Amino acid sequence: MWKYGYLMAAALTLSVAGWSAEAVAEPPAVASEENTELKHELHELRAQVARMQAQLDALQARSVAPQSARAITSPAPTAGLASGTAPAALPPGAPPPGVTPPGVAAAQTARPGGLIQDLTAAASYLRGRAAGSPEGVIVRGLEGVPKVFLPDIGGVGDFTLRQSDLRPGDPRYDPADDKFRVRDAQIIFFSPIDPYTSAQISIDKPASGPFDIEEAFLTFNQLPWGLTMRAGQFRPRFGLLNQTDTFQLPMVNRPSALARYITDDGFVEPGVNLSAYVPNPWDADLKADLNMVSGNNPMSFDHRGGRTFDFAYIGSLIYSRDITGASHMSGGLSMAGGPGTGGQSYLGDAFLTATYIPSQRHVLTWSAEGLMAEREGVGDHGLKRGIYSLLDYRYALRYHLGLLLDMADRPNVARGTEFGVSPILTYFVSDNTRLRLQYTHTTPSGSERAVDQVFLQATFSLGNLKPLE
Repeated sequence: MWKYGYLMAAALTLSVAGWSAEAVAEPPAVASEENTELKHELHELRAQVARMQAQLDALQARSVAPQSARAITSPAPTAGLASGTAPAALPPGAPPPGVTPPGVAAAQTARPGGLIQDLTAAASYLRGRAAGSPEGVIVRGLEGVPKVFLPDIGGVGDFTLRQSDLRPGDPRYDPADDKFRVRDAQIIFFSPIDPYTSAQISIDKPASGPFDIEEAFLTFNQLPWGLTMRAGQFRPRFGLLNQTDTFQLPMVNRPSALARYITDDGFVEPGVNLSAYVPNPWDADLKADLNMVSGNNPMSFDHRGGRTFDFAYIGSLIYSRDITGASHMSGGLSMAGGPGTGGQSYLGDAFLTATYIPSQRHVLTWSAEGLMAEREGVGDHGLKRGIYSLLDYRYALRYHLGLLLDMADRPNVARGTEFGVSPILTYFVSDNTRLRLQYTHTTPSGSERAVDQVFLQATFSLGNLKPLE
């Protein structure tokens, strides 16, 4: 039992030595004030040690009597006699070898090494106070507690099969497209950092490319004046569908009215985004969204292959309101401008969507979006237009019927407009699993022939992601 006394004395000696060494470098006034405080805390620590020692002495005293009584009534140990050697004499009051007094055993079980830990912690605390180190800046990990951070993790898979009537000799013919393809696969990490900030990273594997980081951004959602800010690489708000990832689209592919000018994947840009509610005298639901981005889109902003100091700017104004108790509408205008291939590139986008919900099992949604693009120096011959309209009807709990009308001017030619019509049937096996069948008939202008295509799509999501749409 006396080893605790020795360890206590050693800990107190180290503590006092540490205080003395560190107090030399302090100014006299500060050292005097700290010494007074330390003396008071040392007095309390000594009193606590004395109480602990008294408790240990009491436990030892209570354990001696039961051990002595058992020594009189119990037969002497025979292990030493059996081996031919006499047992060593025990000090008065000491228990036999291998026997721990019950009181001491209980104390050790309840607080193994507790006294030494208390002394060590107290000494470390006092040395920190003497050195003037700040408290609560760095919190060490607790011993025995795993230092593991577990964000929300999701995964997405999007598989398609396309069959078309294109034949060899047509410039649009590619037999590799008429096969099963893993069109898109993503791993998504998301986690709140604190009550004011969250982060997301999306690692994407497209059908024709390696794994790459598609999105990686921070979201600050409690800034002054009701502002929300994103910083990193993300999908800025532009029209209706740009913030919708490919696997979440209400059709198999992004409409040609958009894809012809902002790629099949839309704008995915590194930059900064600010969005906020716009105060107005009518208390209307009016929001503004502004983006300053690098301008890496290869179709819209690709000046000198991206090697330029110029930025692209994207802004949107969105208005929403309830029409009746069962209907809702939202519309707005988006503008984008930045350095293009041969000069400045400008895009304007007007959009509108209306939803009618007569019952929980029946939802009718109509969406329309029109794009105008002007690009200098690439032979586009003025403004180019694209417009699409989508009517989607959920006629049962898991079934959707849709009709997509899609018209787009062809870029880089003086004249040429293609028109497509696509009936769509979508079946939601669950909120996270979806099957879709789509037929598309496209009638381009000029000498090209019409094209008929059939798509079969299967999409799933894993983890803590929002349901598929």
